[in-house]
Amino acid sequence: MSGLERLAARGPDDPTPEGFAAHLDLVSGDLLDVARPLDAATAVAWAERRASALDLDPGRIDWYLGRALAQTGSLGPDEVAEYRRNLAALVGDGPLGAVELFDAFVVLGREVVRTVRGTLPATDTVVFLGTDAEFLKLTRDLLTGDPSRTRTFYLSRLALLHQDEREVLAATRHEVFGGAGTSDGSATGAAGGRHFAWMDNGLVASQMFQLITVARDRVAAGDGPFGEVFPALFRNELAHGHHQARRRTHGPLTMFGESHPRVAEIIGRGIDEGRFAEASRQLAWRFRSAVPAEVDGLTIVDIGASGTQPCLLLGALGEPAPSVLLYTSGRKAWGPDTDRFRTTRITGRFAMAVESVKTFRTDYEGALRGMAHDLCAVPADQQLLAFLKRLAFHRAVLEERRA
Repeated sequence: MSGLERLAARGPDDPTPEGFAAHLDLVSGDLLDVARPLDAATAVAWAERRASALDLDPGRIDWYLGRALAQTGSLGPDEVAEYRRNLAALVGDGPLGAVELFDAFVVLGREVVRTVRGTLPATDTVVFLGTDAEFLKLTRDLLTGDPSRTRTFYLSRLALLHQDEREVLAATRHEVFGGAGTSDGSATGAAGGRHFAWMDNGLVASQMFQLITVARDRVAAGDGPFGEVFPALFRNELAHGHHQARRRTHGPLTMFGESHPRVAEIIGRGIDEGRFAEASRQLAWRFRSAVPAEVDGLTIVDIGASGTQPCLLLGALGEPAPSVLLYTSGRKAWGPDTDRFRTTRITGRFAMAVESVKTFRTDYEGALRGMAHDLCAVPADQQLLAFLKRLAFHRAVLEERRA
């Protein structure tokens, strides 16, 4: 079978962190076997084959793609609760046919290609975090031609929750956040650059928010670059727990939204039981199991405003220490770049090109229904949309390489 034949038949059959990473490796291998970029008509013809494999009517491909586009772009726990940005706002108003949509994806792909190419040397080993890794990994694999230099590691806000936190925070979300489901800032008055939702009140995520805020304040005061200040602060917290002890005594235990006794109780219990340090150790073990410590030139890459997940890994992994690259709209807040920690300012177009239209998603809705898993595959029409986007990014990479 050709690479395109394999790709058209390939489904996200294993929605686990390991299955997610393996699926992305296979997709890169499929498209690395496609030597030439596809024109729009050929790409749509392959999308019709993919539609058949998904048990969708290939004769209604425009309708399926339009429906998928209307549903995608929800980047948080539900469509109301987390900055409901839709890719349609970037690719134009009104209905788009498959050909027009492919062409729009090519334009978005070029921006991703240029950014990845300009910020990640081909000789580095890169680990992309979370479901946003899907098109970042594909882009870099097609740029370098060497998938072994690119890894993925699934991490999400759900994955940072202890099971009893997950139950309590989900059950109290409307009392804490109201009908809107989000908060624009923390109980300490600090802002994080995005809305906060129920899972952000977990001990690990909220403690990371506090530590990152303290580190950024120290950077602003001239104590040193973030890449030196934060790891030292994190190690001290693991050893002594001073910031958690102050939270336990003086608050806030509910970091975001309205204070709630059940949230305070579960976070206080987590502090008493040392869950922050234990979660950090478990995360470091899981990461080192997936990415051996002897890998040279390791760079962890994430996209977002808060930096919670890459900073958690930066602190938890110890030596040999990775470096972090954070794609963010709020670059100045992090201070000067160093080898250990650097940022690149991105546009909203880049963010949406990476964050929207994916094959897997973190299942926030499932968590609210009591499901234990974190990952799930998107519905068939959204898988079809992601397939067309893959072909468009493949074209964008090959065109940029030849430019």
